[in-house]
Amino acid sequence: MNPIVLDRTRIEQYGDCPQEGYLSMLFDAIRAEAKGEKVFPWEKERVADADSELIGQMKKTALLSREGKLGVIGQQIHDLIKEAFAACDNDISKVPDWFAENLPKIRPDIQPQAIRHARHVCDMLADYHVSLLGVEQQVSITLLPETKNRPAVVVTMRYDLIGSGISSLHIADWKTGYLRRTNSETYDSLQAQVGAWLLWQQPEYKDITKVHFWYYETLWGTKAYAGFDRDLEHPRLPHLTTQVAITGRIKEAVKLFLDNRKDCWPTEQKCCWCEMIDFCTLANMQAKEIADNPKLFVDKLVVDEALVKRNKKAATEWIKGKGPLHGSKVIYARKKPTERFTAEFQDADKAKGPTQTGDDDLDSHFRKE
Repeated sequence: MNPIVLDRTRIEQYGDCPQEGYLSMLFDAIRAEAKGEKVFPWEKERVADADSELIGQMKKTALLSREGKLGVIGQQIHDLIKEAFAACDNDISKVPDWFAENLPKIRPDIQPQAIRHARHVCDMLADYHVSLLGVEQQVSITLLPETKNRPAVVVTMRYDLIGSGISSLHIADWKTGYLRRTNSETYDSLQAQVGAWLLWQQPEYKDITKVHFWYYETLWGTKAYAGFDRDLEHPRLPHLTTQVAITGRIKEAVKLFLDNRKDCWPTEQKCCWCEMIDFCTLANMQAKEIADNPKLFVDKLVVDEALVKRNKKAATEWIKGKGPLHGSKVIYARKKPTERFTAEFQDADKAKGPTQTGDDDLDSHFRKE
């Protein structure tokens, strides 16, 4: 049987929201078929078992891009970086000269952004002080062997850069979008964890315990970092090493896929970023409203903003004549005196009552309500 190959993106989708993983899996299979590409037997089975109306909706847009302008530009920049390394035979020192020669020739609509990204890429490569082991390297492992009822399950990931440090490995992943990550977010991301875990499973790296993972954010010229020590464990959680925890997380995400789970775990942030929101009936309400009718959402936002502005103006006039307005959690009261009377929301526990003068020395003599 052909193995089931799950890349880190699919694992990440199921780990984040099974509904996203399920819909993405269906859409990718339908898209591949529409483009005349190979569709695996297990994919065909799941498409056949899916809701016919849903499949019909997906087929209508199978060949259309589901990425916005930012996503399209980001992919173009990522491809440009990949092309630069290939043309330079992975010689980092030659990449800046390749950019200088080829950036004037790229698509005119993205050239300004491409130059900005390329400058930052060159700065980052200048600081790359470890030995380069691989560029655009695919690494895989069989997570679950084949059984009578199921093909083998293979976990795979393509690495942008793999480098060798002193008794450690360095992973670098190009990120071309607007998102800027913290080190904590990087450590918690499934991509970073799968990246470290997969290398630990390779025979040639069996003695490596430390993996350094970097997101290179090329739009900003910034980096986000996470360090993974496979044997690290907390004193209060003995035997729960980094590797044990990540292994469990990956297996649980894979299990969601194998069980064909469709649970939806919506949040505003997840759903606003999800490319499958058009097909999801359980998405976050605000994100779904935007997806269903962006024009109407913006028009309503303008009205809501105008209404809030008008209400705050009326509330400000009220407190000019009658004092602060007390809510359940906050108080709407005058700001510290300026030439212009202005008001703001204040913490109810910290805000002062109607006897407030605005002078801290004087106000200290009044009893707080």
